[in-house]
Amino acid sequence: MKSMLSKILLPHRFQWIGWALFVPSAVLAFMTLSFEFEFEWLEIANIRKPGIFSNSDENFTNETAVILLFISLFLIAFTKEKKEDEYIQKIRLDSILFATYGYFILNVIGTLLFYGFDYFSFILLNMYSIPLLFIARFRWVMYRQRQSLDLIL
Repeated sequence: MKSMLSKILLPHRFQWIGWALFVPSAVLAFMTLSFEFEFEWLEIANIRKPGIFSNSDENFTNETAVILLFISLFLIAFTKEKKEDEYIQKIRLDSILFATYGYFILNVIGTLLFYGFDYFSFILLNMYSIPLLFIARFRWVMYRQRQSLDLIL
């Protein structure tokens, strides 16, 4: 009998799509954050009412990077393994708990260390900590399991 978790996970092929999407979206996010990189073709004129200190043009390169990064992390984190069983589901549950703890700890530390615009930048980056911590821990435990099975066999 299949568990509820395996019914809601995406098919395994989506994991490769997620990894293929992750690399360019992470590079794009880094470029927009570090170098204020923008694609000209994502410029939309007169999208909002112009203010005293701002014009009405908006470039959606940053938003595109954020959305693509979220989609890629979602696809990586929530797809089945080739052989999904109860033990892998336990590793998933432990990893999501670990990621949640890490997220809250990072928020407390960031709140104590950062202020003003730096705090906003920290919160912007910290929104990726749950999926990144989950993926990192889940993949690490799976890697260690495969290694220990190779030693036994």
